[in-house]
Amino acid sequence: MKASILLYLVVTFCVAGSFCQIVVNDGEDAFELLTCTNPNEEPNECGPACGDRTCANLRRNNVVCSKQCIPGCYCIGGYVRNSRNVCIPTFMCASVG
Repeated sequence: MKASILLYLVVTFCVAGSFCQIVVNDGEDAFELLTCTNPNEEPNECGPACGDRTCANLRRNNVVCSKQCIPGCYCIGGYVRNSRNVCIPTFMCASVG
């Protein structure tokens, strides 16, 4: 796979509202995800295809997510995305029905 295609995949699947800094090696087929600039996020080269859990789907057990590796910035453990796309502790979703 060409580096330009990998760059497209990373940019396409980087979580909206996050700023992922990406380095593509010249002429190589690899990239390195450097940093996530939003608090409570971390880079993951093999994140879930359906993205992070959210306050809206936190209590659903039937969330279907395909097994793919999607590089991007994801919430750290114990955190989910709120309606403003910010990673917050799961207990802060209590008021969401």
